[in-house]
Amino acid sequence: MLKEVMQISAYTPPPNGTVTVDGAVAHKYESFQTLARYREYRDCGFTEILFAGEDKYTGEPYESSKLKRMLDLAVGADLKAVVFDERLLSLTVKAKESIIGELFGGDKEKFSAYVCDCMREYAAHPAFYGISVLDEPQYNKRKVFAEICEAVHAAYPDCFIMTCLLPCIQDQGLAENAFGAGMTDRWEAYRRYLAAFAESLDYVHYDCYPFGFWEGKNVVAHKFIRNMQEAAITAKQCNVPFHMTVQSFSSGENEELRHLDGQDLHWQINLALGFGASKIYYFTYWRFTTRQSHNFTSAIMDDDGTKLLYDAAQANNKLVQDTARYVSGYVYESSDIIAGGHSNDSTEDLLVTPNAFFKNCRAQSDVLVNTLKNDTDTAVMLLNLRDPYEKFISTVHIEFVRKKEEIHIVKGGELLTVQTQNNALDVLLEPGEAIWILEL
Repeated sequence: MLKEVMQISAYTPPPNGTVTVDGAVAHKYESFQTLARYREYRDCGFTEILFAGEDKYTGEPYESSKLKRMLDLAVGADLKAVVFDERLLSLTVKAKESIIGELFGGDKEKFSAYVCDCMREYAAHPAFYGISVLDEPQYNKRKVFAEICEAVHAAYPDCFIMTCLLPCIQDQGLAENAFGAGMTDRWEAYRRYLAAFAESLDYVHYDCYPFGFWEGKNVVAHKFIRNMQEAAITAKQCNVPFHMTVQSFSSGENEELRHLDGQDLHWQINLALGFGASKIYYFTYWRFTTRQSHNFTSAIMDDDGTKLLYDAAQANNKLVQDTARYVSGYVYESSDIIAGGHSNDSTEDLLVTPNAFFKNCRAQSDVLVNTLKNDTDTAVMLLNLRDPYEKFISTVHIEFVRKKEEIHIVKGGELLTVQTQNNALDVLLEPGEAIWILEL
């Protein structure tokens, strides 16, 4: 097996078997926290495991703890683990603006010693990779994050600190002052918000879920790609990696977020790679084990361990690794669209810069053209923008501005050398598919 290039993870790992609905135990399976299930997760293509709040560590004797057993399983399955330490995560929840000032009486040394002591035993485990902190923080929490990151990294410099920031277009991201007050342009406020957390976290990571139904019709979230564009731009400006969480679940009594297939997954990861993402998360691997009776959320795996979207996720993860071998390290520069009609709302408000490498372009459906650069080369990604639900195969025609007798493309994770015809290229893009043209 070739060495993996990308880190890939998922929320809600194999659970302890207890399903709680409306606060009461609704079903109790045997624990899925077994080496076989951890290896099944690894075999799906995941490289990192996020331990869940249902199995939080609260400081009980470490050697006999569930945490140590899960870390041991992670080693057996060749997984790096992110620990859910309730003592540390709760600090980022409780403190409104400053952990040190509000919870430690202004004593920075006492706070730092507490953090170091909490992590001392499990941080030495070979599977340990990081800790979780508050999910989807608002702008007012930026100092809280700066403090926890400084304290953790002072004691354990290589520790990853896991959170997921807000999107700009959905749910809590639309809350008043989520990105701070004093700015009239929401996108500018969003960039300020992302940059504030990137300074302490050393990455930009958010989640946003594009695919659903509305009034019986398939839809793609408004401004979905502009949101990703903003994250990629901010990550570049801050000189930090860009991470992305993609949708692998359906949700809602009427499936307002719809059941997905492999082409839906391809569309999302091709977009993420096309904006320079260096890490992918899925939401979610297993169904939520703590939920309300009206929660109809699906996942890659069902409650009882039945595979739902597993094969598609496995194939998608292989595509991620195969493609990343050729495109990892490229940084997002700009976007353009080959207009072919049949557009959707995902490109609303997109910042567009005419592509400098192509001319006389045409397509049967809208195609996203992203330009990326590394230290020596330029690459261009072309993505079939049509909602994959519609299963539309688009024919794309491009002519090169500079003379090109042959080109190198990445298609389906394979590097191909293709002869041009009259300095032009015609290609079919399957639903959700992208190709990369290298060395332009």
